Amino acid sequence: MQTTNSEDILSGLMRWVEIDTPTGACDTIRRLVDLIEEELRPLGPEIERIAGRDGMGDHLIARFSGGPGPGVLVTSHIDTVCAPGSVGIRREGERQYGPGIADMKGGGYLALCAMRRLFSEGVPLPGPVTLIYNSDEEIGSPTSHRLIADEARRHGCALIPEPARGDEVITFRKGRGKYTLDFNGVESHAGSAFSEGHSAISELARAVTRLDRLTDIEAGTTVNVGRIRGGTEPNVVAGHAACDIDIRFSDDANARAIEAAIRAMKPEDEAVRIAVSGEIEKPALARTSQTVAMMEAARAINAELGAPLSETRSGGGSDGNFTAAAGIPTLDGLGAIGNDWHSPGEHILVEPLARRQHLLQGLIIKFSQERP
Repeated sequence: MQTTNSEDILSGLMRWVEIDTPTGACDTIRRLVDLIEEELRPLGPEIERIAGRDGMGDHLIARFSGGPGPGVLVTSHIDTVCAPGSVGIRREGERQYGPGIADMKGGGYLALCAMRRLFSEGVPLPGPVTLIYNSDEEIGSPTSHRLIADEARRHGCALIPEPARGDEVITFRKGRGKYTLDFNGVESHAGSAFSEGHSAISELARAVTRLDRLTDIEAGTTVNVGRIRGGTEPNVVAGHAACDIDIRFSDDANARAIEAAIRAMKPEDEAVRIAVSGEIEKPALARTSQTVAMMEAARAINAELGAPLSETRSGGGSDGNFTAAAGIPTLDGLGAIGNDWHSPGEHILVEPLARRQHLLQGLIIKFSQERP
């Protein structure tokens, strides 16, 4: 019975997967939001559609009324990473491949299926339930993170159906910051006027070694200079250079200290100017006693379904970082089981789909009624 149910879930999910929706692909994102709205409307929620801006696609909010309980927010993103056509859609045994099928159309569709099943079984909602489908998570949710945080504050907790690699949930995620350093020096001819120049590239090189020293593995903080650029020709002392920096952190206080150090960087060559842009994009999703209580509830539900559930952590961020920062207990990694997301091999396992749907259903009922 569970296998058949999983196949039914997969059939509906593939309608979403077949619409390729890389971040910023507004036309195809609009088509997918249309489809999600069409599938949600028969369930009777209040639907709000937020028009895309700044080159991003639309967002969708579906609010289900319920009893007096504190309520649950379930937030999913529908944007994907890989270029259109780079992830083939195919079935190989228990593996179904497709763009964004794991990260995270699978989880977003499971959230809709969970609500559909609760309504078909006539299960009353003890508290309000809100589903969010946003279209810009893969680049840090620049146009949606505020609405996610605002909705989170209206609920007792948040459930995030990001993908998992097994029967597991995520109780901790690192935070992330992104910065760009621009170095502006003085151009000159590298042969006849070398001493008149002040190399932006040389200053960048010195800065990179200083940035590397900010990494503290034991504290869970990493600073990665992931891209550099600069100069014009080999015979010209470089007048401009730049680098892009990614920081990951386990503690928000450490992130603020790293940011302060980056913004305070001074050039060794006083003729070169350094300009810093960027910010802490996502605070850390901390493992709290409330998160652990949610995980234990999930473990009990999964045990009833015949599968042990493990707790894990992630170095990558999600919109759960924003709900946690809003002060709302958050349990993450509740989506489809699969692997290799953000790559041509992205896939999910078909058989666990029904189990993951039932897990979401159980958590929605429990925590729409009571706070963790």
